[in-house]
Amino acid sequence: MDTIGEGSYSSVREVFLGRRPNERYALKVMDKGHIVREEKARYVSMERTLLAGRLRDAPGVVRLMFTFQDTYSLYMGFELCPGGDLYWQLKRSDGGVMPEDKVVFYMSEVIAATQECHTRGVIHRDIKPENILIDSSGHVKLCDFGSALDLQHEVTSALTAIAAHATKRQNEKKRCASFVGTAEYVAPEILEGCEETTLAVDLWSIGIMTFQLLTGSVPFKGSTEYLTMQEVLKGTYEYPSAAKISSAAKDFIDKLLVRDPKHRLGFESESAIRNHSFFSSVGDWSTLRARDAPHVLTATGVDSDSTVTDIDEDTDTDDEWRARVNAATAALDAL
Repeated sequence: MDTIGEGSYSSVREVFLGRRPNERYALKVMDKGHIVREEKARYVSMERTLLAGRLRDAPGVVRLMFTFQDTYSLYMGFELCPGGDLYWQLKRSDGGVMPEDKVVFYMSEVIAATQECHTRGVIHRDIKPENILIDSSGHVKLCDFGSALDLQHEVTSALTAIAAHATKRQNEKKRCASFVGTAEYVAPEILEGCEETTLAVDLWSIGIMTFQLLTGSVPFKGSTEYLTMQEVLKGTYEYPSAAKISSAAKDFIDKLLVRDPKHRLGFESESAIRNHSFFSSVGDWSTLRARDAPHVLTATGVDSDSTVTDIDEDTDTDDEWRARVNAATAALDAL
C-alpha cells in the first residue's frame, strides 16, 4: 500500500494479505545481494531467530507475523504500528520536545520491555527513538533486533549456522565488543572495546533517549560520526537552558549516563530504576500496558497524519488509496 521506511539494505512497506485488505502489516523487504556483499547475514539471522523464538510473546516487542523469500529478497512481516516511531512523534511535538508526563509514560514501557529482553537473555544494543514503535493502542514496541546480542545463542537453522560461522571468523580478527548500534546512543565501553558487553549498554541508551525526548537533542553530538564518538568518550554534557526538565528527570538521566557500566542505575537490580522518583506517578508496573495511552498522530493508513508536516507529491489521496485496494481485491477475485 505504501513505503513507510527505508534502510541501508531494506525497505518497510504497508501491505495487506491476499483476500483480506483490512488486515494490514508492515513488510520488511531485504535485498539478498546486498546482504551477501556486505556480510549482513548474521544480523538478519539474529533478528528472525529472536523474534520467532524467545521474544515471540514478549508484550513490549514488535510481533513477527510471517516470513518468506523469493529469488532476490527476504521478507519479514510484522504487526503494523500505526503510530510510527518515537522519533517521528518527537519531531511533530510542540517545540520538538515532549512533555515530561508523556516521556515518563513511554520510558517506563521502554524500560519494562528492555528488562524483559534482558530476562530472556537478549541485549538490544541499539535502543533509540527510531527503534521504538507506537502500536494501535498507543503503547510502545521495541523493534530492529539485528544488532542484538544473544546471551543464549542456539543454532536453529542453516542460516543461523552460516551466520554463526561468519561471526566466529570475524571475532578471530576483532575484539568481541566491536562497534554496533548508532554513534549518538552507543555506550562508551563499546567504543573502548571492552571484552564483555553487558545489559548496561541498553541502560546508557535509555538515558540518552530520555534526554532527547525532553530537550529535542542528544547530549553528545559531533559534526561527524567519529567526532560524536569522541564526545561520548569525553562524557561531558549540559542541559539546554530553555528546556523544562525537573530535578527528578535530571537525576534519572545523570545516573544512567555514568561512565562505569556497573554503577549505572538499574544495573544491579531492575527495581532500582523502577523506584526512581522520575517514575513516582507510574504506580503498578505490572499493569503498564493496561493504562490509557497519550494521544499520538498516526503515521500509516487512510486518514493518517503522516502528511501534516511531510509534503510528498507522490502520496496517494484517500480515494486513490481505496481505489488501489479495490483494484487489487478485484484482481485476486479474478484468479
